[in-house]
Amino acid sequence: MPVEAREQETQGQTFPVTRWSLVVAAGESAENALEEICLLYWKPIYSFLRRSGHSSCDAEDITQTFLTELLRDNALERASRGKGRLRSFLLGSLKRHLTARHRYENAEKRGGGTKTLALANSELDFNEAEHQFANMPASGASPDQLFDQRWVLQLLARAHRRLKADYQAVGKGLEYELLKSAVTNTEEMDAPQVAKKLKVAPSTVRVLVHRLRKNYRAAFRDEIAETVSCRSEVDAEFEDLLKSFSES
Repeated sequence: MPVEAREQETQGQTFPVTRWSLVVAAGESAENALEEICLLYWKPIYSFLRRSGHSSCDAEDITQTFLTELLRDNALERASRGKGRLRSFLLGSLKRHLTARHRYENAEKRGGGTKTLALANSELDFNEAEHQFANMPASGASPDQLFDQRWVLQLLARAHRRLKADYQAVGKGLEYELLKSAVTNTEEMDAPQVAKKLKVAPSTVRVLVHRLRKNYRAAFRDEIAETVSCRSEVDAEFEDLLKSFSES
């Protein structure tokens, strides 16, 4: 799909089949979809646990135990009953897991012999997650707010990857690489230098930046759509995620 057509083509369409809508439907492929979800969205869980006061070792242990139980137990049934948003489902499930853990945990059972989780043949990189947590700007964000903030950053990163793939697919990979910093950077870029590399007029660079930003917003909305069960939830989820930064 041409990148400039991304936003227009997503409007007025039937809501796409996403990982989360597959889980909510609890139909065929739901278990695989839930496994992919765990692989994509585990870092906000780790950040929540670290901000809640758990050590890095405990946060790693709890994250793996929680996700393993989520895949093993009746999570699909709970998701089907609850519907709604993936973000709320995961955070609510995590809190219930912590309550049960605190209630029944003892030194001997800690870890419970649960097998270390490896999703899609990939070990979860807790060193990277800890580095990201340690390097987040100091703020008064609560564990819940930090969970939402990390969720936003995960979606934004995925939006960039989605957009990069779109541009590369139509032979515009260089355009993306030269302009990507302008998506969130308010500083003026060296338009003449970029124009020279792209072999276009300097005035065209402004048009390309405007288009990239528009496509980035659309890609971000596409990522949000992957985490809600119906299109009517996209706008509400977008607004709620913005609040996670403004209220901290």
